Amino acid sequence: MVSGPYRLALSTPGQRIWDRRDFWWAAQSGFHPMPQVERLIFLPYMDESKRVQNLLTDQLDTSLDLRPPNIRSAVEGNPRLTTWSGRQAPYGYLDFWPVSLGFNNLEEPFSDPQVRWAINFAIDRRQLVEVGWQGSGAPTRWPFPDFPPMRQYTGQVQDLLAQYPVDLHDPQRSARLMEERGWKKVEGFWTRHGERLRIVIDIFPGFQDLAPVLVEQLRRAGFDADFRSTSDVYTRMAQGEAKAFMNGHGGSVSDPYLTLSFYHSRFAQPTGTPAEHFWRWKNPQFDQLVDQMGQVDPQAPETLALFRQALEIWLRDLPSIPLVQWYHRIPHNQTYWTNWPSAENPYIHTAYWHRTFLLVLLGLRPAQ
Repeated sequence: MVSGPYRLALSTPGQRIWDRRDFWWAAQSGFHPMPQVERLIFLPYMDESKRVQNLLTDQLDTSLDLRPPNIRSAVEGNPRLTTWSGRQAPYGYLDFWPVSLGFNNLEEPFSDPQVRWAINFAIDRRQLVEVGWQGSGAPTRWPFPDFPPMRQYTGQVQDLLAQYPVDLHDPQRSARLMEERGWKKVEGFWTRHGERLRIVIDIFPGFQDLAPVLVEQLRRAGFDADFRSTSDVYTRMAQGEAKAFMNGHGGSVSDPYLTLSFYHSRFAQPTGTPAEHFWRWKNPQFDQLVDQMGQVDPQAPETLALFRQALEIWLRDLPSIPLVQWYHRIPHNQTYWTNWPSAENPYIHTAYWHRTFLLVLLGLRPAQ
């Protein structure tokens, strides 16, 4: 039994239908009016090109995230489609999932911080956004979302970026670091002891627009890079079999503790053993500082001091390489239903898989 205003009417491999209850307790008690949407039809997952086609022909009211080129095509092709940011870029809103290039930091050569820094200097984040996302987004220098509450912390440690210029694209500096570690270019790629440094980046499907750009940047800097997206990608990351990968941080939103805690040594399980967080980095001093942060009021002066110390260790070792801020780009079709959430009408976000879709349904109104 459920207490919501909808009941499951049909469930087949091809669709799942929920019908509005005629007698919903909240409406009967006067707590909330009945939703005006009488029937919900959920369709199986379909690739983005099919979703765009259905949005263009008004066969879908909303869908999962679309990549920037696809949502732009949909919006430009159907004047009734909007997004959180209307019909303008970035076609969505900033999420709490900034993306990094991660590594199994227990395994060579990625266990070497200097190699990680060399990879970092090979990356042009602005080009990732301009080419991979057609300019609809933003790069990041931190593993934290660029939310206003977070800026009270990141804004006070900007000086650390002068010492650890994580956002610097400098292939020459990358090459110097590699040479200092004994790597030499053979046929254009970094090689040591007769073995080429190979970087195969495991990705989720949502990264297929960024990954080719990232791979090309790394290859131009001498790293034999490629990417792959397999059905067992999550398992590979959790087990540590993915030596390099792209992943986000569903962590901090108002203070830095939670995201930093993802890098605690307690998650650095041996390769082949599942880990809750995949970075597999160990630093006892960092652990101690994060443990202390977890015992202090986030607004206390001690928190900023602990954050600075922990972040300096993190930047020095660079266990993952921050790439881009993440956006939810979710289309809203105004053909049949209006009053979708937006930046001008922000009554709730539209990532409805976070168990907020009922609030959207309660707010929708029939189009006139």
